[in-house]
Amino acid sequence: AVARLAGSASVLVGAAATVDAVASAMDGAPLAHVAAHGSFRADNPLFSALELADGPLTVYDLERLRTPPARVVLSACDSGLSAVRPGDELMGFTAALLGLGTRTLVAPVIPVPADVTTPLMVDLHRRLDAGEPPAVALAGAQEAHREDGDAAFAASAGFLCFGA
Repeated sequence: AVARLAGSASVLVGAAATVDAVASAMDGAPLAHVAAHGSFRADNPLFSALELADGPLTVYDLERLRTPPARVVLSACDSGLSAVRPGDELMGFTAALLGLGTRTLVAPVIPVPADVTTPLMVDLHRRLDAGEPPAVALAGAQEAHREDGDAAFAASAGFLCFGA
């Protein structure tokens, strides 16, 4: 559903969405959206992963990017979570992307079912395309989908906007 709004952007779906292809497409992109199964590893946040066609894209994979995407939307369970490790270091996708230079990350801090988050993500991208700042676009999309039912409301409330 989001791919239809992508215009001339690189769209990787199904078997084409490999770790190397997704990382390559993200490198230097003005906006990257990944819709995948996500997992957060509290025991080692650097192994938190987005499940792609050929396996997990981890935080380590993101650290290999030459230039991180300016904006990232992760529609993947728990992908906005972070953990504090010894030495008070914050780790996870959020910390890694913002530390690498991504300006804004929109991601959930709870499990989010695709069927109820898809309309939210489409609305978010329409608002971003209209020039709304990411936090305003997310809040507007969340408000617009408040009446979509309890599951949709709970899932949309789990998305946060990190960064500027």
